[in-house]
Parts: sequence; C-alpha cells; structure tokens
Amino acid sequence: MISLKERVSLRKEADAHLMNKEYQAAIDAFLKGLKIDPTYLWYELFIGDVYYFFLHDFNTALQWYQSCYKKGQGIFNTTPYSPLRYLLKRLSKMAFVQNDFAACASFYKEFIAFRPSNFHENDFIRYAQALSKIGQEQEAIRVLELGKQHSKSRAIREELNRMKHSDETIPAFPIYKDGYERIPVKTDVIVPGDSIPSLVDTLTQSIRKKGDILTIASCVVAVAENRKKTIDIATASWFATLLAHFVHDDNFDFGGNAPLCNPLSMQMAIDEAGWWRILFAAIFGGIVSKLWKGSGMFYRLAGEQAALIDDMPGAIAPFDYSIILGPKDSHQTSQEIKNRTGCDAAILDANDLNIAWVVGCSDNSLRPAIEKTMCDNPAGNGDQQTPIILLRPC
Repeated sequence: MISLKERVSLRKEADAHLMNKEYQAAIDAFLKGLKIDPTYLWYELFIGDVYYFFLHDFNTALQWYQSCYKKGQGIFNTTPYSPLRYLLKRLSKMAFVQNDFAACASFYKEFIAFRPSNFHENDFIRYAQALSKIGQEQEAIRVLELGKQHSKSRAIREELNRMKHSDETIPAFPIYKDGYERIPVKTDVIVPGDSIPSLVDTLTQSIRKKGDILTIASCVVAVAENRKKTIDIATASWFATLLAHFVHDDNFDFGGNAPLCNPLSMQMAIDEAGWWRILFAAIFGGIVSKLWKGSGMFYRLAGEQAALIDDMPGAIAPFDYSIILGPKDSHQTSQEIKNRTGCDAAILDANDLNIAWVVGCSDNSLRPAIEKTMCDNPAGNGDQQTPIILLRPC
C-alpha cells in the first residue's frame, strides 16, 4: 500500500511538471505511484486526465479510464471520495462523442442515480440526446425535466422544447442589468500555470473598449495558481472532522452541500486561517447564526479564504476531485489585468443565491456596482466555460 508521504511527494512532483507544461513527466510521476501500489486506482484516473485534458489524446485517455472503471467494479462507491463519479462523467461524454449512444446512456444512468453536484448542464443534454437516439424519447424528456427542475440552464430548456415540440417561452440571457451590458467570454479549460492577466488580455483584446470592466471567477484564478488540494493527498484531523459535523448540511440534489460540511475542506480552512480563528468563528459565529439566520457570521469571522473554498466534486473536470481555495492575492491579480489591458478588473465569487462578492478589484469604488450587476451569477464556470464577463457601461 502506498503511504500518504509517498502520495504527497508524487503529487508535488506531478503538479510541478503540470505547471511547467511537462505533461509526460507528470504521467511518469503517477506511473511511479502505480508501480508502488497497483491497487491505488486514482493514479489511473489521473493519468487518463493528463492524456485527455492536457495532451488531448482521446484514445489513450479512454484506455486508462476504461481500465480504471473495470478494475474498480465492486470496489468503488458513489461518494466523492471514490473515483467512480469522476470516471462516469468522462466515460459518458466520450461514448457520446464516439456516437456509442447505448454505452453513453448506460454510463449516465449509473451516474445520475446518485444526483451528484458534478452533473452539469451538458450532462443532462447529452444523456437526453443519447436516450432519444436509442428510442427512449419519454425517458429523455424526463431527464430534461429533471434538469429544468434543478438548473437555470437555458440550453436545457431549449432542448426540452425541441424534444416536446413545445413553444414555451424561455427567458433570454439578461444582457443588460443595472446600467451595464454583460458580455460572456468563452475560454478553454484553464489549467495550473496559465497566466490569468495574459489570458484575459488575449481573450478580450478584440472586443474590449475604454471604460469596460473585466471580471473573472475567483475559482478559475485559484486553479491557474494551483491553489487546490487533490483527493490523493487531502486528509482531515479529528478537529476538522468534529467541526464539519456542525456545519449546516443542505445536501441539494445536483448541488451538493456547503463546502465545509466536508472534513477535508474544513481542514483546508483550518490550514489557511489557523485553528484558533476557525474555532472562534465556529463558537461565536454559531451563536450569532442561531439568533440571526443567514447572517454568514461564521465566514465573516473565519476570513476570506474560508469563505472562498470550493468543495469537490462541483468544479469542472479535471479539477472535480480537488478542493479549491481562493486566489492568493486577488487585488494584485486585478491590478495586473488592468496594467495589461487598460481596463479595470475584478475577481468575483458569485453563487446562485443572488450573492456576488468582489474579492479583488483594481478600483475599490467599483465594488458596489459590480456586485449589484453580477448578483445573479451570469458567469459560467462549468460546462459553459465563460468565467470571464466583460461589463460595459450603457
């Protein structure tokens, strides 16, 4: 059995190579782990991910995923701490791309059964289309109805209208809000080692104008900075496990829980803020929250980094088995974007509860306007891959 110390060493080695775009060397690091312990199947998933998401080698990645899935039969479970849900997400998509709709539907049937938070917009749509292709039209409609119930996605509603031959009105994306035009900017999957200022500069160069504000999601900035901890090296102390037990557990279908319900995420908060601050926030924040529900006092007392933690498996692949921290210095990154582009910039944390939080901005006087304009979370950090929103005064 491979030890935690060995896993940490190999992860550091692999991450250093990934940051430097040395992808074969990263694969070699994971292969060392498999040589030490062939039963630690996470490494087969990690190797597949390097081939698929970094080297764009579809066939080799598929071989690794299939091997991992086959070896895990009867061993894997449906929790986020097992490779199963991550494999199913990848295998279902790849089967769809290969037009193997029966296999695609089979993978998705297994995947959707545990209503995971990494079952995103395109998963609902691909599953429904695969079902339709194999003659299961009514089941396809049922899947889209489920997606409509749990997501605000316009794409799901458009596909549902098409399958039902319906002309139900679908609200258009609200381009204009509170004095700003909001322009989504599509990106490739942003990976560790990417330069956020350079990326924003390149992707907005042809469309930005003087007076525009460039916003980007905080989780994407954190990934580029490699501010994350993967499942193979994440551990939780008894203290983190105890505190996580007292975090309110919403457990929404397809939405997951509050991040700090997970002891591994709570441990990350402790590592970032210090155990004494987290304990103080838990005691006094808990008391205040009992008196004023929804006050968010725990996160106010615990600090910015605790509030910015994103739990697995909600992130876009290949970071769905990672706990993602907040950016290292959002203010500095915002200023660097402004220096490169000539436009003010903001790094934003927003959610589907109509709350937007500017965690870094090149001009603090813009914070209230940006938070008001972005409170409905128009950025797409998942399948949409539009984490950059350009705001233009109108």
